[in-house]
Amino acid sequence: MNIEFRELDDDNFDECVALAVRADQPFVASNMKSLAQACINRAAVPRAIYVEGAMVGFLMYLVDRGGGELYLWRFMMDKGQQGKGYGTAALGLLERIARAEPGVVRMRLSTSPDNANGIKVYTKFGFMDTGILDDGEEVFVKELR
Repeated sequence: MNIEFRELDDDNFDECVALAVRADQPFVASNMKSLAQACINRAAVPRAIYVEGAMVGFLMYLVDRGGGELYLWRFMMDKGQQGKGYGTAALGLLERIARAEPGVVRMRLSTSPDNANGIKVYTKFGFMDTGILDDGEEVFVKELR
């Protein structure tokens, strides 16, 4: 599978904000909200997820070298692209990015306790539930070293 992350620009912005999750996934923030937050938090790295040249999802992360982690702030697959292994492949690419960052020793994310499908993907990928709730979301970490 040829998966890649691409920067958002005039050519793919509209397609990215049109991506949507299923109706039973109301806990996933819209890509428009995420991109607006990236304008305020300049450390955020928003990326469109492409498989074989087609946009299938979106993610946004932060790298905190001092804290030793890459924080997966947003992660979504379009409703028509879920269940195809793209999420796991995207996490694999993100892990390679994290491992290439000096000082980064873990990946962290938080998600709604109602996100059963996401939690299944995260734990299968090696994220561990910390038992910590942050603003009502479960915190997961994956140690890299």
